[in-house]
Amino acid sequence: MEDILRYVAEETDLDLFGITDHDSTDGARAALEVHRARGYRFDFLPGVEVTNQAGHLLCYFPSGEIHDIPSLRPFWWTVRHAHERGAICVVAHPIYPPWLTGTIEKGLVAGERLEALEAINAGLGEKGRSRLEGVAEKLGDSLGLTGNSDAHDQSSIGAAYTDFPGRSLADFLVALESRQTHPVFVRTPSVARSARAFTTRRSMTRPGWVRNIWREARGRLRST
Repeated sequence: MEDILRYVAEETDLDLFGITDHDSTDGARAALEVHRARGYRFDFLPGVEVTNQAGHLLCYFPSGEIHDIPSLRPFWWTVRHAHERGAICVVAHPIYPPWLTGTIEKGLVAGERLEALEAINAGLGEKGRSRLEGVAEKLGDSLGLTGNSDAHDQSSIGAAYTDFPGRSLADFLVALESRQTHPVFVRTPSVARSARAFTTRRSMTRPGWVRNIWREARGRLRST
């Protein structure tokens, strides 16, 4: 984990960096401990990317008090559960799976609360980014917008980011609440073969993705 934080410090100009592993807070917890011990120039935002019944949800813990969020539950149940534990919730790549956007819209109409959606994801291809742009235009008046590298290996860090007034985590939270965040696409990352294999296995564009993720999540639960 120290290698990743050193890479951010030396190879990027990011002022805020987050780690959101799939359905696990282990990486975020380890990174937070290293970040606190080393005193890096950038702020750190720990989190987790939670697989739920409608897609993926990024749950961030700005207070530094990290909570495990159950996987494979209904989307809005997951959002409420995370909010009750102090998280801010951002929808990851809301074009995958295809019914996720409808789930978001229905919940917002019903009075549910959500901080933001990922309007740029560097891990998507050109067609996917275009579709994501359309969703952002549709829901951008109701939610904040973020840009994420969705990095599955170190070299992808910084391939997209969220621009906001200021530099600190506190500045980011204010900007998110006031809808002053702006997603920025930098480049299409060149992903290592091992990382591509992981991404392909979990891709919501492929047949059997629900079965694959369900097996992974259940296996992780049995091993803990």
